[in-house]
Amino acid sequence: MLEGKTFFFIGAGNICESMVKGLLSAGMVRPGEIRVSNRSNGERLNFLRNYYGIVPVTDKKTAAGESDVIILAIKPQDIFPALEELAGSIKENQLVISVLAGIPTSLIEDGLGVEVAVVRAMPNTSCAVLESATGLSAGRYTGPEQLRLAEEVFRMVGEVVIVEESLLDAVTGLSGSGPAYIYYLVEAMEKAGESAGIPRELARPLVLKTLMGAAKMLLETGEKPEVLRRQVASPNGTTMAGINELNKGNFQTTIRKAILRATHRSQELGRIIVEKQYAHQ
Repeated sequence: MLEGKTFFFIGAGNICESMVKGLLSAGMVRPGEIRVSNRSNGERLNFLRNYYGIVPVTDKKTAAGESDVIILAIKPQDIFPALEELAGSIKENQLVISVLAGIPTSLIEDGLGVEVAVVRAMPNTSCAVLESATGLSAGRYTGPEQLRLAEEVFRMVGEVVIVEESLLDAVTGLSGSGPAYIYYLVEAMEKAGESAGIPRELARPLVLKTLMGAAKMLLETGEKPEVLRRQVASPNGTTMAGINELNKGNFQTTIRKAILRATHRSQELGRIIVEKQYAHQ
């Protein structure tokens, strides 16, 4: 379904680069089939062109009109200027994918002024290594074929779940922001290893392989995490001593608060952006 399709990324940040890298690595899309525009940073476009072979563009209207799939990868606060630029160039047979946190599909549909398929997506930056966890939800004009196309785009870069749009802010808080939580955990474990006397160059591979092994155990055994945890943490043993310290610091409560706060922030972003726009009208 992806063969021969042309893609236009509006926004050239980290998510754009991760998706470009993933799509090209998957081998289903050629560099010349990917166009990218950026609001102001010409150096960024030059880097993407030189490194990945994509086609940088400045005429967004023309590029949008000629592309099968338009991917909005800008900052959420830039959505209204982007929609104004695109209005009149988008046709009903195209697919618009938005990776903007907090921005509902209805806002994009209304802004474009045409009954075009809009799919809201929340990938994460692990799509750069084909390991993204992505949530998708369909707008009101999105048919099964367009949703399958969007799903195939993101399956090229990882796992995909289809959810109701009301859940996508929660997906943002859980898996969209999730890699940063894991990186933060790795930071903490590395520093703790150093405090215990392990040199950093040795701590990192130990931590990373531990994380990879634990994830593989969860995937391949199908066991619940609490079951596997109890298998490691024998009473009065070293692991239980460590977990007791985590519990003293309210580890699970802190993780839950972080994910819920990120979820609420996604909701807030959309609300604030819409309110600001209408306040200026």
